Formats: sequence, structure tokens, C-alpha cells
Amino acid sequence: MPKSRFKYNSLNRRLDVLVSGKLWLQVLIAIVIGVAVGALFGPDLNLVSRSVAELVGEWLALPGRLFLALIRMVIIPLVASSIIMGLTAAGEGSDLKRIGVRFIVYVLTTTMAAASLGGGLAWLVGAGKDIAVKAPPTPSLKPDPATIEQAVSPIETISRDLPAMISNLIPQNISASILEQDMLAVVVFSLFIGIAVITADNRELTKPLVSLMGAVLEVCMTVIRTAMRFAPFAVFGLMAQTTALNGLNTLIDLAVYCAVVIGGLGLLLALYLVIVAVFGGMTPWGFLRAVAPVQLLAFSTSSSAAVMPLTMKTAVEKLGVPPSLAGAVAPLAATVNMAGTALYQSAAIVFLANIAGSSLSFGEAAFIMVTLTGASIGAPAAPGASIAVLSATATSFGIPLTGLALVLGVDRLLDMARTAVNVTGDLVACRLLSKGGPAAASAAPPAPSHAAPPPKDAAA
Repeated sequence: MPKSRFKYNSLNRRLDVLVSGKLWLQVLIAIVIGVAVGALFGPDLNLVSRSVAELVGEWLALPGRLFLALIRMVIIPLVASSIIMGLTAAGEGSDLKRIGVRFIVYVLTTTMAAASLGGGLAWLVGAGKDIAVKAPPTPSLKPDPATIEQAVSPIETISRDLPAMISNLIPQNISASILEQDMLAVVVFSLFIGIAVITADNRELTKPLVSLMGAVLEVCMTVIRTAMRFAPFAVFGLMAQTTALNGLNTLIDLAVYCAVVIGGLGLLLALYLVIVAVFGGMTPWGFLRAVAPVQLLAFSTSSSAAVMPLTMKTAVEKLGVPPSLAGAVAPLAATVNMAGTALYQSAAIVFLANIAGSSLSFGEAAFIMVTLTGASIGAPAAPGASIAVLSATATSFGIPLTGLALVLGVDRLLDMARTAVNVTGDLVACRLLSKGGPAAASAAPPAPSHAAPPPKDAAA
């Protein structure tokens, strides 16, 4: 059993303290109060002039600006250490080799499909287009569109720029990429480092690096946890400013955004059921009955790591997965299989871009999907952790974060839904790999009545 995976649970439990402390309820209350205060200065009541409303909104939004700055401060080391630790969670690499290419293809395919689905639905519906948030411009890493020669057609643009886009995926100067907050470069670099650590001839020499990344992850998650304690104040200020500038119509756009994410997660769940029916040899209804307890627990805890022991137990006892295979796949899947999170983040990126009035080109949208797919690998499986990844990705593509208050306000509900879908994807992976191939061939026969006991620190 991989031990490094379960080290995340100590961090997860600390973040879960925020959940048990009703942080989500505090955020919801902050939304209501923020909307009420903002409405007093908004165009619906028209009690004050627009200039006064904008000035008051700037001061109300100050806690939110400080909150976002604190998140951005640690996002680069957080993402890098999360990805590296996630890849090295396969122990000495034997578990990863046993799982094989099939698991990697499954994760990449479903995550990329989910990211494309979320962004596509948000773009199709136009979520956030009716919201206008005044904010200082965020420095963009993209070239000025005025300096780019207009292409005759999208196909010609892609065929001309695709070779350079592919070659630029590998960062030539990681220091410059970090200074520029180029999230895609950081993700690619971290993936290469994580794979190199796993496949190194002398693993003893890599242990100091793994220990360092574990320490970096611990520190960054501590900063994130501390910042999340001030989330209600940040959400209040940003919601008050947004409502003061746009009026109560903001709530309608927020409902549209939630519908897009939940609808996308429903489609992703349907895709999982099709996969398990076609390739897993189970009926969709039979699979849902088997995994329903895990889904409900994941929905309530918003942490795929917290329900990992039940995930392994369900895979062995109800899905017929060999215990050794379940013990290898479940921890790794809880780390790298985050398709629901990728869908949510891609929809949120488009939502934030529409609020800021930023139009994304086809190339930028494609890069965002690739970035979110890579950033989802190794993302901390804990409540609210994806907000940090979302903030960094938006910043790296020059998208202002002033609409993040709306995303934060409903993040708890959407986090519960996407965690349930993520855990479903983990169990689908266990079932698929148990149906044949290298992973199943090397696994021991299934235990008749019980799963392999999880480590003590894996308990939720």
C-alpha cells in the first residue's frame, strides 16, 4: 500500500476542520449579508450616485483582494509539490507499473473530456456575461491582440501555430515561467520531475527531493487553510461590491453558473456509466447500487481521500476487484483522477472570463483545457483546495479574479457534487482494470468477504 498518499489525510483533516466548523455556512451567510449591503448601494434602489457606489465598493472589496493575494502567493509551489507528491504516491513505482498504461489513458481521456465539457457548456450558455465587475486590470501573459496578424480562418491559424504551441509546452526556463506565473509550464515541469523520480535508477538519491516536496506541500496547505478562515469576510466584501455595481441580477447569473456545473457533472456521470457498461461488464443500475454509499459519503465530506477506505472496501466486496489491485488503484486514483474537478474549474474559468469581459480565443481555450487537465493531477483531495488551482490558472491567462466571490459562494455545494463524481470515476477505474490486462493479471485473487485494511492514518 502506498504510504505517501495517506500523508495527505493529515492535511485533509485540518481542512475538514473548516467544514466541521461550518465555514460553508459562514460563507453562505456572508453572501446574503453582502448582497443585502450591496443592494443598498446598487442601481435597483438607486439611493446613492454611481461614483459613491464605486468608491464604497472598492473599500468593501479590500478584504477580498487581500484574500486573493494570499492565495496567489503560494499557488505555484502548491501546484508543483502536489503534482510531484501525487505521482510519487505509487510507492517504489511498482504499483504504477502494475496499473499500466490503461489507467493513465483512462485518467487523461476522461479528465480532458470533462474539462472540455465544462468549458463548452459555460461558453454555450454564456454564464456570467451579464455581470460586470470593475477591477484593476490583471497583467496578461498573452500577446496584445492588436499586434497579432489576423488569420484568414481558424484552421489556417491552428495549422500555422500548432508546431510552436506544441514545442512551447516544454518550458525552456522554469525560473522565468515561475516569475511569470505560467501555470501550464509549471504543470509540465512538475509532471516531468514526478515521472523522473518514479523511474530513477537510484531511488535513494531522490528521497530528499520527495521529502522537500512534502514539506512544501505541508506549508502551502497550512497557508491555504489559514486563508480560508477569512473567506467569509472576503466573500462578503466582494459580493457587496458586485451587487452594488450590477444589482440583484447577479443572483440570476450565479444560478445559471450552478446549473451549468451540475448539468456538466450529470453528463460526466452518464459517461462513466456508459464506460462501465461497455468495458466493465456491469449494468449502470447495478453499478450505481453498488457505489451509492460511497457517493453519499463523498458528497457529505467533499473529500475523496477521506472516503478512500470505503472506496477500497466497495471495490473489493461489490465490484469484484482483487484486494491488491484495489489497494494500488484507489489511493492513486484519489490523487490523479479529478475529472469532476477539471469540469468545474473549466466552467469557472469561462464564467470568470465572461464576467471580466475577456474573450478567449480557440488557442487560449485549448491551452486552458490542457492546463486544467495537468493541474488536476495531484490536486489535494480536500474541501476547497481546487480554488487555489483555479485562481492560478485564471491569473496565468490574464483573467481577473474579481468574480471569484461568486464562485466561492457556491463552491461548497459544487464541491460536494464534483467529489461524488470523482469517487465514482475512481471506482470505474478499479472495475475496468480488474477486467483484464497487466494490472489484473498481476493482482492476487479477490478476498471472499473483506478488503485489505487501510492504514490507521487513512481514516477520515
